[in-house]
Amino acid sequence: MKSDSWWKSLGFAIEGIIYAVRHERNLKIHTILAVLILFFALFFKLKFLEYIILAITVTLVIAAELFNTAIEYIVDYICKEKCEDAKHIKDVAAGAVLTTAFGAIFVGYFVLFDKVREYAGFALKRLPDLPYHLTVMSLSITVLLVVILKAIFGRGKPLHGGMPSGHAATAFSILVSIIYLTKDVMVIIMVFLLTILVCQSRVQLKIHNTTEVVIGAILGAVITFFMYKFFL
Repeated sequence: MKSDSWWKSLGFAIEGIIYAVRHERNLKIHTILAVLILFFALFFKLKFLEYIILAITVTLVIAAELFNTAIEYIVDYICKEKCEDAKHIKDVAAGAVLTTAFGAIFVGYFVLFDKVREYAGFALKRLPDLPYHLTVMSLSITVLLVVILKAIFGRGKPLHGGMPSGHAATAFSILVSIIYLTKDVMVIIMVFLLTILVCQSRVQLKIHNTTEVVIGAILGAVITFFMYKFFL
């Protein structure tokens, strides 16, 4: 089955990449993120070696995901029924992808963070100084609207389940307020990560579905944003 033509082998390899990207959601996400990172990195005036390191790291993540996909296909082909050994093989392959992804995060942090902080810091300093009570006001309005919407949709309880997610709305309302109040890039990134974890936990625990969490997040962010814009 092995091709004796280098040109045909190249074509088969490209077909394999296209097939994997087309059918594997995680590979689609990694590929899109890789293209965006390498594209926007061009605007940060990186040194040649920094860009090469970034490109190699991104390539390793994509390669690891391709290997993981191939291993999953092999295991599924051999093991037609569920078995513990097949699960362990898939878990180890997925662990390889996770390891490279964490490595990419560290590389991206050390290569890009100072550049991103420089641009983001300049934009944040241009935000106006506003009274702190706007945070409480916007948060209160967000919670009130969440309760009203839950009553309208008739799903869930005020503090549990339903449309939209009150936890997601509250978390994103706080995030927007933090952006206006601190103007510190590192603090904003940390709060953003906590916000994402809050949203992810609601879906993971099956208290909300993805749509309810996304709508809650948009609701909290938009209300808080317009509260601050209104009092400019």
